[in-house]
Amino acid sequence: MKKLSFLLFMIALISTSQMFAQEDSTKVGTQSNVPAPTTKKGDYQKFKLGVYGDLGLSWLKPKSTEYESQGSRFSYNYGLIVDINFTENYTFSTGINVNTYGGQLKYSDSLKLKPSDPVGVRGLMNRKYRISYIEIPLFLKLKTNQMGYYTPFIQLGLRNDFRLSAFSDDEFIYGGTSKQYEDVDIVDETAFYTLSFSVGIGTEYAISRSFSAYAILSYDNGLTSAINGENYLLDGSVSKQSAMFKKFGLTIGFLF
Repeated sequence: MKKLSFLLFMIALISTSQMFAQEDSTKVGTQSNVPAPTTKKGDYQKFKLGVYGDLGLSWLKPKSTEYESQGSRFSYNYGLIVDINFTENYTFSTGINVNTYGGQLKYSDSLKLKPSDPVGVRGLMNRKYRISYIEIPLFLKLKTNQMGYYTPFIQLGLRNDFRLSAFSDDEFIYGGTSKQYEDVDIVDETAFYTLSFSVGIGTEYAISRSFSAYAILSYDNGLTSAINGENYLLDGSVSKQSAMFKKFGLTIGFLF
């Protein structure tokens, strides 16, 4: 359902861009040498609102050698953006969005296979994480001067994520066999708040003086642990879970 909602959101973005592009083309006519829509120096929009979507790959980087990352998972987010332009070249960007990270870890654990079991069975856990957040980004955009229709920029800042839900698909391996568990609620084993640093390069494309599209390639580096549960190692000792999300993503959005 969430993937369908994100797909519909991206279709709406594309439809909106086509509508505005068509409207703008009727204003400029059929001339092939129409200049790029620019503004006079100092005559820029102080505030811009927009929508965007992001597709990427995320993974968990464990802090302990007792945990092993098992590769990346599909990740996405979408939401609203507010750009506050201090000058033509400096912009503070914030907003609100829904952000979903994924990752996979392998670690030793002890699990009660039946409620009546006095002690758990020791084995290896392969866990695929799927955690959704409400995110409030705090970014600074450092822009070049506009070159034709394009304005390249660097974006850096912080992502503040507040957990909405957390689920996992588990495979527990013990004694030559395994058990599968799907959509396990792991809210109690995840952190409510996570912080990450984000850096990206992008460009804004001016469709008209008041409407533009943009794209960003970004890397997010988790600064705080996304998980905080406990599990039993093969030697019987207790280990606290700790791992940060990392992500490469492609963002496409529109500003009005």
